[in-house]
Amino acid sequence: MVERVSDPAGYRRWAGQVERTGHCIRPVRLVGSAMAADRTSGEVRASTGDGDGVLLVACGDRRETVCPPCAATYKRDAWHVFAAGLTGREDAGQGPRAAASASVPETVARHPAVFATLTAPSFGAVHSYRDGGVCHPVRQGGKVRRCPHGVVRSCGMRHGPRDRTLGAPLCLACTDLVSMVLWNAFVGELWRRTTIYVYRALARLASVRTGQAVTVRSVRRVLRVSYAKVAEGQRRGVVHLHVIARLDGVCPDDPDALLPPPAWADAALLGEAIREAAGVVGVPLPSPDGRMRVAEWGTQFDVRAISAGDDRRKLAGYLAKYSTKTVGAVLDDAVPRDALWDREQAGSAGGRRRHRVPPPAHLGALAATAARLAGHPACAGLRLARHASAFGYRGHVTSKSRKYSTTFAALRAVRRAWRIAHRAGTPSEGDPWAFTDDPGTVVVSSWRMVGVGHTSLGDLALAESLAREHRQARQAARVGLLE
Repeated sequence: MVERVSDPAGYRRWAGQVERTGHCIRPVRLVGSAMAADRTSGEVRASTGDGDGVLLVACGDRRETVCPPCAATYKRDAWHVFAAGLTGREDAGQGPRAAASASVPETVARHPAVFATLTAPSFGAVHSYRDGGVCHPVRQGGKVRRCPHGVVRSCGMRHGPRDRTLGAPLCLACTDLVSMVLWNAFVGELWRRTTIYVYRALARLASVRTGQAVTVRSVRRVLRVSYAKVAEGQRRGVVHLHVIARLDGVCPDDPDALLPPPAWADAALLGEAIREAAGVVGVPLPSPDGRMRVAEWGTQFDVRAISAGDDRRKLAGYLAKYSTKTVGAVLDDAVPRDALWDREQAGSAGGRRRHRVPPPAHLGALAATAARLAGHPACAGLRLARHASAFGYRGHVTSKSRKYSTTFAALRAVRRAWRIAHRAGTPSEGDPWAFTDDPGTVVVSSWRMVGVGHTSLGDLALAESLAREHRQARQAARVGLLE
């Protein structure tokens, strides 16, 4: 730390890089150079080359367990994506870099929408939180029952909401771990088929409401179901989905237009269609052990209409908080941070080990089952070995339909355009990227990666201190203490 701060000019350059990475705790270190040159004369207008020759770039990891600052940026972007589909968003883009519009018309706030939670079926009895009640009480006057493995099928404990026993099976040997892994692997396909069945249910319900025969094709000509969803990992090791679904009208002349649906298509119709589709859809699963399996939604699912009085921004925040969590979050919390990164970073400052509690036994067994199934011919192509830490779940945690709202790429373009606009006209800082929007200038760069994370504990401590000061300044500005 003393060596870093003893050079004031070098420290300012390094601190500026830390700030530009969003105070990332495991930045990617690049070595090379970049210059902005005139396309006609070749005159170099600006060039970069820090004192140590290293450029820090944010890792951009979405997982809060890996990099909290980058995860916070992703969470804010996710909130804008979710909220824009419920309340609309005004385009704040600047320059050609923000050509991908981030705007959504405010009229979407009047479109019927529902919030649905779809869960996995039961794969065996697990310890549960009963809001102060007994987990699995013994029947009154009944005998203590045991499973074929000799384990008692009851639990007289009153588990708290933070009890690590929650989600653990009463008997691990009785739990169908293979079905849990395969269900995680095919939940994306199950959701895709659910969206198909929703249109079939809408056609049937529309026929009842209008009194005329309505086909699926005719429904798709006037209605479009737009959605955004987040996959949350449960403590038992399977995922369930939180979904915001919205009904839009379709304009034959302008398919990209977001129009209100017909008057007969309301939130109650959409909610009933989702319930009907979730009750009948299924996906045949591979059979690595000779058993027939079908992936279906569990019986515990909830669908409710999003009314005009609901705080839609708060609902968007509810989904956004799950966007930075991993499906195997409990397992990630038990694994040293450097085990989640590249091996070459095991000795770096950003990958230092810290004491963590071992994972629950059933999660370790679930990950081992996914790794074992990866070598079975019936599971070829599922990439279970790569996703063993997620217990077989192969999809992205956050996803949406094309017409729901803006995109992450558009939001990043707006943010980048804002930064370029505020850096423009200051070539004296030696920033070649300040000329990115200048058509008469070309930016030439050559970089190679040399590592991930800060190279010393001193740099890491200083970076964390800068991040803490930044958070405090943001909080002070939020409550009005600073402008």
